[in-house]
Amino acid sequence: MMKGSFAFSAFKQRMFPPIFCLALILSLTSVSHGAGWEYYGLDQDVNFLYYDKNAMNEAGGVVQVWQRKVFHSDNLFRIRQTLGEKYYKLIEKLTLYEIHCPTKTMQERAFAYYDNNDKYIDGRYHVFVRDWKKILPNTDMARLYWICCRSEEKK
Repeated sequence: MMKGSFAFSAFKQRMFPPIFCLALILSLTSVSHGAGWEYYGLDQDVNFLYYDKNAMNEAGGVVQVWQRKVFHSDNLFRIRQTLGEKYYKLIEKLTLYEIHCPTKTMQERAFAYYDNNDKYIDGRYHVFVRDWKKILPNTDMARLYWICCRSEEKK
């Protein structure tokens, strides 16, 4: 019995990262389709921005929120050319932001690219990221900060 438990434990340790990555990819897919996306503006490149009003989480002054960026057709050629052939059908990017309301800072926790058929192309999840950046005034992130942090103050 002990030998079997050890084997299962070793299997679990080796399989955790691939299973975790698969779970993240599946959750990103479900975020794209089952979300309550609400339009909140354009970024500096005139790409359309949405946030998931149903999936905001807050803990310790940090709000996690999904942003959906639908690329404007004028920008797609340049973006696809920069990212490479794999992205030739790219249409949108989902990003999980963490916003620290008390200090008005933010960091990107995860992102995923999708094509014009809502198929996952590529993405990343940063487990131990600590790259907090100041949110500049009069930007799309300032609008997202206001939406997320003001709504948390009202609760």
